[in-house]
Amino acid sequence: MFNVDERYRGLPASREQVIALHTSLNSPHLFIPGKPAGPAQAFILGLRGSTGFATFIYLYLAEAAECAVYVSGKRNASFEEYLGEEAEALAFVESMGFMMDNSNWRSMAQATQEELLHTLPVFFRDPRQVPAVQKRVEEKRNAAATLGRFLAAF
Repeated sequence: MFNVDERYRGLPASREQVIALHTSLNSPHLFIPGKPAGPAQAFILGLRGSTGFATFIYLYLAEAAECAVYVSGKRNASFEEYLGEEAEALAFVESMGFMMDNSNWRSMAQATQEELLHTLPVFFRDPRQVPAVQKRVEEKRNAAATLGRFLAAF
């Protein structure tokens, strides 16, 4: 069973900690309680810790720069338990309308893994730190400044 944990805003991890990454191929419109509704991306992340494995579901609402992180009740799972939780996580997000793709993290080139760690929203401490979000904020700020200068000319 997966439940939202408000303490999490992101899942920064090292390349070695990641054992699996599933990403959504589509962006269905979702309403997550306490968050604005909008198109969402889903990520299922399997992480290896010092005492076991954990599965996380990360839903990213790009338009609002918000996220919801779902965690399993079992954090220090054995590998066999982890595989069961991964299957449960896939079924959970697919029930919301996501079509998921296994990125085959372990077979990726190290450079590709590093690039994903620096670009995917799931790996940032806060969804507002995602480069695409920061770029949109800057564009809005520039547009507002331009409009302000235009109106001040009258």
